[in-house]
Amino acid sequence: MKKNKPTLFSALKYLGIAFPLLFIAPVVITIGFKALRKDGNYIFLILGLALGLVAILSTAYGLMKISRFLFDKNDKG
Repeated sequence: MKKNKPTLFSALKYLGIAFPLLFIAPVVITIGFKALRKDGNYIFLILGLALGLVAILSTAYGLMKISRFLFDKNDKG
């Protein structure tokens, strides 16, 4: 059975998704807290927390793929 080794491009794709979210999520969370205080609106706060969670998970998955790319051995005899 052959196990496919992840490519470096697929790992960088996940990190490329996570990079802008690492900056956007705290801004949306701050806007969410201001909207909560002013209007009692939870939408921006929930959206910011969801974006932060996606950023964290995408970063972790990208780093796991990079470590697999670097440290997996080839099974060629």
